[in-house]
Amino acid sequence: MNICNKPPNKTAPENLGEAVPEVQVQRARRNGWSWPLHLFQITAWLLYLFFALVGFGILVPLLPRHWLPAGYICPGVCFIYHLVVHLTAVSIDPADANVREKNYLGPLATFNRNQHAHVIENHHCHVCDVDVGAKSKHCGTCNKCVCGFDHHCKWLNNCVGERNYWLFLNSVLSAILGLGLLLLVACYVFVEFFIDPTMLRSDQHFDALENHTDRWFVFLPAAPVETRASAILVTAGIFILLSLLTVILLGHLLTFHIYLMWNKLTTYEYILQQRPQQEAKEVDKQLESCPSQVRPSQVLVLSVHFSKPALLILTVKFLAQLPPIWFTKQSHKCLCQHGRG
Repeated sequence: MNICNKPPNKTAPENLGEAVPEVQVQRARRNGWSWPLHLFQITAWLLYLFFALVGFGILVPLLPRHWLPAGYICPGVCFIYHLVVHLTAVSIDPADANVREKNYLGPLATFNRNQHAHVIENHHCHVCDVDVGAKSKHCGTCNKCVCGFDHHCKWLNNCVGERNYWLFLNSVLSAILGLGLLLLVACYVFVEFFIDPTMLRSDQHFDALENHTDRWFVFLPAAPVETRASAILVTAGIFILLSLLTVILLGHLLTFHIYLMWNKLTTYEYILQQRPQQEAKEVDKQLESCPSQVRPSQVLVLSVHFSKPALLILTVKFLAQLPPIWFTKQSHKCLCQHGRG
């Protein structure tokens, strides 16, 4: 919204009989496997395969022999657990119980804003055409009401709600633990490669390459493939960068949800709470960009569209930008009206 050069946005059609566009009819999605698949979902699977293949096929086999059992078991358990909870979170249908009981995969009702202001009114969804719980919200992406709606996760390609929220959190936590352990292994391999490469050549297959330090094996011990030393170094470096970035992003996500649980909020409720603050910041930025173009009459017009905090900031900013001569003229006028001029 530009308050400098454009009139205030309309909140209703000029003509009451004006037609309002209706929401296009679409079918609901059952879970994360419903078509279409999201690009983020495919990216998540490719990253999982990359970390598992490089971690357990290249990096862990280079650990000293007495570290190999821990190198396979500890991150391996985390990766398997992550796979199970991730698949379960994707496969669960998080829809409201009444929606699940109905055959909602067929054509849904078209939402008409001429008849209803909101999709859900008095705990009845006009799209799903069923009564839903107080905490259920209609997801526009999945086109169905989700019980205890938190957010729509593009990485799962599924809504996160009451039925799969803890699976979602366990998926994030297990990914951080498993990837964090492999990150330690990758860092050890990368550093030891420069300090003492012989410590990484403990597998018996390296006995035949004792005099060829530039030749290495990957995918030990079951399917050894010969490669160059530079390939090991580059692979470890790429793995460290990608895994570090992923752990930081997942850690931020986990911290955010711990904060939400501490404050007993959902992601949806948190976003709703942030909207008034974002409105105030937007108004502040608009006023800073063009203070001289704001007219006194615009304060009254904009009061219809902003909440009280935003209006207060707008008024203060407007008064601060007025030239001193304006106050002098207004004061003189006021005194004249009261017979003191």
